[in-house]
Amino acid sequence: MAMSGLLALSFIAISVSADSQTSDVQVLYSYEGNLSQKKVVPVSVLPIYGPPGFFIAEAVKFQAPKDNWKISAVQLYGFDGYNGSQESAPEERTIALEIRDKDKNLLYKFADSQIPYSNYARNATLLYPLTIEIPQIAVSDEFYVCFYDRGAVAVGSELVNETSKNSFIYVESELLPAMIPESENVSTPLNWLMAVSGR
Repeated sequence: MAMSGLLALSFIAISVSADSQTSDVQVLYSYEGNLSQKKVVPVSVLPIYGPPGFFIAEAVKFQAPKDNWKISAVQLYGFDGYNGSQESAPEERTIALEIRDKDKNLLYKFADSQIPYSNYARNATLLYPLTIEIPQIAVSDEFYVCFYDRGAVAVGSELVNETSKNSFIYVESELLPAMIPESENVSTPLNWLMAVSGR
């Protein structure tokens, strides 16, 4: 299971703010606070759900700061299993990213090999920021970012005490609470660590 061990995130000391950054670019975060102070685990839905997990996405709901706000990049934290040895170099697999409006209508879809974005490509052996630049996709009101890890990238997530109001599992057009099953009757709620840049 992808919860094998917590990974230290001391190299990611990000102060979180949804306010304007340099120029007029804004960054929206799915989390609050400093990542280095959080209990963060990498999670992949494929090992949890088996082959159906190929069609399941880690989804985060965001609120556009204004009408016709244009997304330019999505960032998450991923781990592809690379531990510094050649034996751990990941096999090439396909990841996918979708932007959906508040009614879950598809606005944009991206698919690519995970290798250009992987820890292996950067010689990083811990969770690493995975940034996907996208065309200027206009959103208004609430919107969703859906990432299909497909067993290629375990997504950084924060263990939380209560069900997250903005993190979900997206499957067959349905949004389910982001939870990781611990046993038949016990599940732990998660908050996916994602950020969206736009203007």
